[in-house]
Parts: sequence; structure tokens; C-alpha cells
Amino acid sequence: MITRDTIAKILDTAQIEDVVRDFVNLKKAGSLLKGNCPFHQEKTPSFVVNPNKNIFKCFGCGKGGDSVSFIMEHEKFNFPEALRYLANKYHIEIEETQVSNEDKQVQDEKESLLIALNYAAKFYQTQLTETEDGKAIGLSYFKERGFLDDTINTFQLGYSPDSYDTFYKQAVKDGYSEEMLLKAGLIKEKNGKHYDFFRDRVMFPIFNVSGKVVAFGGRMLKSGKTDNPNVYNPKYINTAETDVYHKSQVLYGISHAKAEIRKHDVCYLVEGYTDVISLYQAGIKNVVASSGTALTKEQVQLIKRFTQNMVILYDGDAAGVKAALRGLDIVLEQGLNVKLVLLPDSEDPDSFVKKNGTDATLDFIQKKQQDFILFKATQGIEEVKNDPVKKAEVIKDIVESIAKVDDNIKRQLYIKHCADIVEVPENILVNETNKIRTQQFKKSKEFNQEDATAINEYVKTDVDHSQPEVSKTPPLYHQEKDIIRVLLEHGDQEMNEKESVAEHIIFELVDVEFKTEVFGKIIKLYMDAYTDETPLEEVKNLNNIRENDVKDCLVELMSSPYELSPNWFAKHEIVVKDANRTYKTDVISVMQRFRYFKMMEAIKILDEKIKTADQSGNFEEMIASIMKKMELMEVRKQLAKEIQTVIHPH
Repeated sequence: MITRDTIAKILDTAQIEDVVRDFVNLKKAGSLLKGNCPFHQEKTPSFVVNPNKNIFKCFGCGKGGDSVSFIMEHEKFNFPEALRYLANKYHIEIEETQVSNEDKQVQDEKESLLIALNYAAKFYQTQLTETEDGKAIGLSYFKERGFLDDTINTFQLGYSPDSYDTFYKQAVKDGYSEEMLLKAGLIKEKNGKHYDFFRDRVMFPIFNVSGKVVAFGGRMLKSGKTDNPNVYNPKYINTAETDVYHKSQVLYGISHAKAEIRKHDVCYLVEGYTDVISLYQAGIKNVVASSGTALTKEQVQLIKRFTQNMVILYDGDAAGVKAALRGLDIVLEQGLNVKLVLLPDSEDPDSFVKKNGTDATLDFIQKKQQDFILFKATQGIEEVKNDPVKKAEVIKDIVESIAKVDDNIKRQLYIKHCADIVEVPENILVNETNKIRTQQFKKSKEFNQEDATAINEYVKTDVDHSQPEVSKTPPLYHQEKDIIRVLLEHGDQEMNEKESVAEHIIFELVDVEFKTEVFGKIIKLYMDAYTDETPLEEVKNLNNIRENDVKDCLVELMSSPYELSPNWFAKHEIVVKDANRTYKTDVISVMQRFRYFKMMEAIKILDEKIKTADQSGNFEEMIASIMKKMELMEVRKQLAKEIQTVIHPH
């Protein structure tokens, strides 16, 4: 186990903005940083990092926390794995209370797979540089491709020997189980015998965004023909899908490119491994590859974490053009600005940069890049010539792509330019685009209506009519309402030198989800206004509110301000020190009361856990829950003192 001192050092050292920037393209927004959430699909940034509080929060999906919780969620690590990741990032030496071979072996399957894959990468590297066959076949191939030693080391290129089971025998000898090697896709089994999956191939390790080896691509250097005419060895083979590798979610080179993509605010997309490596070696490091597959939504979202701009570099032949057009609508749906560069015939990025050099390649990319939709229109019309039927099909295809563009200004500009290209009146494209977008909107609305109806039906059937109705309001309704009231009255006022009342409240709620949905929506409106640097008063502009429940709630709260009732306070023997207390005192009081009632709720949940654990005989769970309850009760006592609340025994 990692010692408490080490954990404390890691938590103190890790800066949330540094950690998140490895995965998300962040931009300054006042005292905050914002970007597109890496945990859910979104077009408008709702993911916010607060360096002052060292926390993150997404006001779209609700996820939030510190550096450790971010890494746990993003990389699907457990707590110790996330700590080790951060320790490695900040070069912190980990002290452990005990380390044994048994502890290392008792890890979850994903970690074991990653360990086995990392071992394989080192094995293939050693074969490349320290064996005669590796040097003569593998290393000579990479040298012929012009790859330098530093480049070979950076991408951990390797060689798998022309042998039935050399890797398998060595891995088993070094303590790796057959089961894990099979699950990692490194070996296969036939007739009860195990053999190496990769044989006589140069090896390209495939890294995930965190830089861990998750798979391999192997290229055969000899002819694919065999003695058996029915058997043909493919030029490239890849690791099959595993628990740590999903081809549609990985881009080759992303771990090496992510910092440069963020730095240059553009990602170059190519097709193959060697294209990435050659461009990287030439100094063009913001490059990734789709590895010969059609671009997927997950891959586009991966790029979107680091930039909104993508340039696709593909061969200029017919096959290259078709490959470039595949996945266009997926890119548009994700809101990226995408351009296309077609290289001269018989050229690919690998050969082009070697022939022309870095500066000439960058200059060519800059001058020859074309907007994707305009290219699609030009290319499509050129192919159909004067055939009216085919021309209509091309126009329909173009309009469907334009309809994917969410930005109204961009969409209108595309319509204007494409109307000139295809030689049809602009209003026709406008009408067709609107038809498609209307259909999309109706489908979305119908889906949401179905959801709402289902929820209403569920609520109706869930009511227990045998019990007297006590209250229709959700738990913490009044406390949440009071927070919204304070936001509406004082949100744009200064709380301290670093933050406004709105910012203070929002980041106090970083790990909290409101029980009342409409109040949660209003919190999000404030967050959006703050991060977009829109005046906070605009939240109260009812003309900007589309959702009726939000509008009704704002009207109610703004038209019926809270008032202190002297009779009520006197009845309950509560002394109000100052009816005209400052708004800052009001904010603090409201937040303290909210935390107090949240604490009460948490204690009730623990009571149920203790009761259940006791009945089931799970004494470890019971003791753990009791200890946690004692901690919360101590905090509750302090909060009670602060808000002058009497704790009733139970």
C-alpha cells in the first residue's frame, strides 16, 4: 500500500490544470479554464477547471473532483493506479508499506494486460536491436525508411522473429501466464499448442492517449504468398480487440502528438504508421493516423479534446479521395473545422516529407488545404458532368452534410458557396437544409417527449397511496431553492478578491447534484454565463429562456422575494442578529445550511448501510460504515455550531 505521506505529497503537488491539459484543450475564461468535456459528447464547452480550488467540474454531465478523480474517471484507473500515474508525472518517489510478488500479481485484469503488452514491446525492441535477424531484417528496413535511432526509440519500434514460439517461451519463462498472453492477443492456441501471433514482422506498438502500449501492428516484409495456395499472409496484422484496446477509439501517435496538437491548435490526420513517424521525425509532430480505417466518432472526439481544427492529409489518387470523404459527416457533427490536403499522385505523407523537407511540406499544407464541404461539392459536380439525375443526388448529399453544421453563420456561408459551385439558386439549398434540420429536430423532440412520458408514468406508478401524503417536495428542496435565491439576488457581486458570489457557490457545489432538476438547470445557466463571459444579469432575462420550467421558476423567485417573519422566528426562539445583514453573510449562511442538511442525508444513508451489514453478518462493512458515520457526525457538530442549529438525538 502507498503510504499516507506519499499520498499527501501527490495531492499537494498535482495541479489540476496541468493534469487536465494532458487530455483536454483548455482556454482561459476569467479566473477559470474551460474546454470540451472528455467524459461526454458536447459541442459547447461546459467543462471547467478552477486552478484556485484545484478542482474540475462539468456542468453538462455533472462529473467533478480533483486531479486523482479526474485520472480515475478518464483512464478508468482505481485509486492506487491514479496515484501512481500522478507520481510518475511529477517525479514523486512512491513509498509503500509493503511490496511483494503476490501484491504485484494480484492486480485487476486491465492492469495485467497493460503489463504484458509493455513486456512484449520491450521484447520486440530487444529483438530488433540485439539479435542478428533483428538487425539484418527489421532494423535495416527501418533504416531504409530513413528512421533515425531516436525515432525508433521514441515509437518503440521492434521486430518479431521468424519463429513458432520464441516470444511465448520467453514470456512464460519470465512469469507471464498463458491466459494473460492469450487475452492480450500476443499468442494463439491450436491443437493444444501455443504459438506467437506476430512472427517475422516489424512491430509498431500502439499507444493509448496516456502513453501505455495497448496493442501492436505488425508488418510483413516478405511476400504474403505461402506454399498453400489457399492461405495468404496479409501485409499488416493487428492485435484483436481486448479489454484495453478498441480500434475505433484509438489513434496511432496520439500520445506523442497531443501536446503539439494543443500547441499548434491543429491536428494533421494521415492514414498509416510510417506517415506519422516520418512527419514526426521531420518536426511535424501534431500528427495522428486512423490506421487505414474509416474515421469513427470516438476518434474525432479524441481529437476534439485537444483542438477544434483538423487537416486530413491523404493520397491524391481516386482511392485517397474516397478515403478522405469517408467519415465527413461524423467530423461535422462534432463541430470541428476540417480541411483536406490532397498530395500529388503516387505520393503519401511519408514519401512527400522525405522528398521535400519540413518547410516545403508545411508550406504545401498551408497553401493546398481546402474546406471539406466545398471540396465535396466541387469534386461531386465534376464527377457527374451534366447528368441531371446524378447531379441531384450529389446536391442532396452536399445538403445533408451542410445540415450537420450547427453554427448558423457557417451553415449560411456553406450554402452560399455551394450554391455557386453546383449552380442552383441559393434558396433551394436553404429550403432543403431546413427540411433536414427540421426532421432532425422533430426526432430529437419526439425522443425527449418519450423520455418525459416514461418518467411521468414511472412516477405515477411509484406513488404509495396507502401512506398519507407528507410532502411533494424533494429532499433538500428548500435549501436548494435558497441557494438559487442568493444567486439571483447577488450572483454578480464580489465574494472576495478572486471570485464572485456565483463562482463561489458553483464551485462549492463541485461534487453535488441537485435533487430538484429545475434548480440544477439554473445553476448551469449561471455557469454557462460565467464561462462565456456573458453578464450574469442575462440569466434573469426571460426572453433568453427556452425551457418553461426554468422560466416559471425564475418568475416565481424574482417576483416573490424571501422575507423574514418576526412572528415565526419568535415562536421558534430564534434570534436574528441583523435583519439587514450583508449579502456575503447571507451567502455563507445559505451554503452552511445546505452542507448541514446534505450531511444529515449522508448519515441516514450510513445508518441503512450499518443496519443491512449487521443483518447480513458483514462486520467489516458495518465497522467501516460506523467509522465513516462518526467522522460525519463530528463535522455535523461543527456545522451545527456555525449555523446555530440544535441536533436532536436519534
